[in-house]
Amino acid sequence: MKAVLRDYDKVSGYELLRNRFTNKSTAFTAEERERLGLEGRLPAVVETMEEQVVRTKAQLLQYSEPLHQYSFLRGVQESNTTLFYRLVMENLELVLPLIYTPTVGAACQHFSNLYRDEHGVYITPRDSGRIRQLLCNCCRTELDVIVITDGSRILGLGDLGANGMGIPIGKCALYVAGAGLDPKRVLPITLDVGTNNDQFLSDPRYMGLRRARGDDAEFYGLLDEVMREVFRLYPEVVLQFEDFSNNHCFDVLERYRNKYRCFNDDIQGTGAVIAAGFLNAVRVSKVPALEHRIVVFGAGSAAVGVVDAICHAVSAKFGTSVAEMRSRVWLVDTKGLVTNTRGDALAPHKVAWARTDVAKEDNAKYATLKGVCQMVKPTALIGLAASGPAFTKDVVEIVMESAERPIIFPLSNPTSKSEITAFDAFTWTKGRAIVASGSPFPPVTVDGQVKRAAQGNNMYIFPGVGLGCSLAQVRSITEELMTAAAIALAEMVENPEETGLYPPLSEIRSASAVVAAAVIAQSVNDGLCTKAGFATATLEELRAAAAAAMWEPVYCPPEWYYAHHDDTTLPRAPKSILTHSASRDALAGGTSVTPPRVA
Repeated sequence: MKAVLRDYDKVSGYELLRNRFTNKSTAFTAEERERLGLEGRLPAVVETMEEQVVRTKAQLLQYSEPLHQYSFLRGVQESNTTLFYRLVMENLELVLPLIYTPTVGAACQHFSNLYRDEHGVYITPRDSGRIRQLLCNCCRTELDVIVITDGSRILGLGDLGANGMGIPIGKCALYVAGAGLDPKRVLPITLDVGTNNDQFLSDPRYMGLRRARGDDAEFYGLLDEVMREVFRLYPEVVLQFEDFSNNHCFDVLERYRNKYRCFNDDIQGTGAVIAAGFLNAVRVSKVPALEHRIVVFGAGSAAVGVVDAICHAVSAKFGTSVAEMRSRVWLVDTKGLVTNTRGDALAPHKVAWARTDVAKEDNAKYATLKGVCQMVKPTALIGLAASGPAFTKDVVEIVMESAERPIIFPLSNPTSKSEITAFDAFTWTKGRAIVASGSPFPPVTVDGQVKRAAQGNNMYIFPGVGLGCSLAQVRSITEELMTAAAIALAEMVENPEETGLYPPLSEIRSASAVVAAAVIAQSVNDGLCTKAGFATATLEELRAAAAAAMWEPVYCPPEWYYAHHDDTTLPRAPKSILTHSASRDALAGGTSVTPPRVA
């Protein structure tokens, strides 16, 4: 994980200034400007990074609309990556909702209109047979993590095609901020196989492939080549699938999980983070896990991932069987309670969760969420249908009758798709509900007490999982690794009643180190770890190793720039990085210009 500085053809000071990974902007000192030939290219002021952060934050706050703030931050990210991440890390609560949930949903819808500069790799069916060349064109460094989407099911917004690139860009940013991955060693990829969204197909400004999505033969043929070439070029990388539609996401995971080092964040990451929150909600409720009755509104990839993760976490934590916990779960889809007597052909991922204890003639009684709740009398209500307000007052009142401290998790994103607001959840339950949401909500005051919904943010899990799997070079990313991550995250919280179900976001890097350590330890136990040196390490030593591997957003010292500067470029106009092959290689993110990590 440590970056190595290598010899290479030196580049001009201008190119160092225009490279987002090496640019210091106004933090270049007078001496550096003179020696690098930057005099006249920058205003007179010389700022420290601290001063740059203050100024950039003030500029951000001049914008009132979240989408405008997102666009401004992307501009900072594309011009000065180090400053961007320092700003993010020092202002997590302000910036995270802007660069990811909930603003990223609107950003994806408008991505073509907001497009600024290259960031990541776009692959279409026309590129079949030359994927390796595309990857080499876009990234010439070693990679730790790739996040890939096909844009077919972005959050709860559906098929956004190539506009879905905003999701892997955002997830890569969270890998850097949350787990200290080097920003040059994370890569967003969009598999642009068209879109079935008529709005985009008729929009002259849409920047993706203008055609409908093809058949499975084309889709899997292209994805097979992508996976093969990715792991040939970057054999140590961890690949994360993101926002693939239900008709592909489970099959994609099963197709590659035992062959490559990959996982699906919507299924496994969401599942692990909500399982951690559920374990702590059980502690607050003071009702044993196996006595809870869980109704889940939604039966897609995220919903199935969540309940599967909860069952595995409860089983591992309390020594029960997964089957026993599954019997405490009722899934509700658009047709009502999922049963094996309903008469319709269930999607494969629903079959294992179909209730077998409902007579065929009784299915009509359970065609609505309210009808299911009247029958089940749930103690926990989880929403992942992305259909907007579904946990109505009468449904919440049913849950209130069944539990002193009901667990209510409206997890759909963005905010407009949430099943219930934190205000209604707390107000209707007189402050008794234990609430975790997918999107952030403001605090709610009930009878003089301030109540806060925990945010089940995947950032608590996937960055640490990626870091741990990269450090350990695991053979595959199994459910046991994800379960270990969930339990470790839950155990970070000593008193969830007082402090919330999750650690504060200000401790996100500590959380990632804990998750990474748990993943490494489990991989050692399961014989999946291929890196030497971890077999006898304690958890504390593993956490220290994970923390030590984290990149920090600090500028390189002047000596680094001098060593990589070509003095011969000073007397003449700078060569274009499009025609200067050595510069192009370097500025594409090659290891030759990788600044050293700072522990």
